[in-house]
Amino acid sequence: MSVAYRPDVLLVEDDRVLLNLLVHSLHEVDLTTDVAGDVVEAKRLLARHAYAVLVLDLVLPDGSGVDVLEFIKAEKLAPMNIVVITAAEAFLLARIDRSLVKTIMFKPLDVAHFVASVRALIRDEHGQVPQRAR
Repeated sequence: MSVAYRPDVLLVEDDRVLLNLLVHSLHEVDLTTDVAGDVVEAKRLLARHAYAVLVLDLVLPDGSGVDVLEFIKAEKLAPMNIVVITAAEAFLLARIDRSLVKTIMFKPLDVAHFVASVRALIRDEHGQVPQRAR
């Protein structure tokens, strides 16, 4: 019997260098990830999987992270912890539905703080943090 794949984190970020760094850093602490580089791919993945944490950039090539937040609300997707990462201007931040978003982090990110925050959100959801296999 196979177990359904359920990634811990969906990373939505169009900067490939930052995305690779975040994926590597989360994998180092045994968290699984899916990635999307734009709004269309983020919506597709969110419609298919339930994630513990969504890490969402606000400025994307085909829209904004706000479009993704509106999709989550309109589709009544399962609750998840949402972390917004951004270097966006204040006008875009004002459009964020704070009832959905747990945390906003500004770029450039402190990667260690980012990883610790994501792990804490997963701990809150699952009651424990995944441990490295020995």
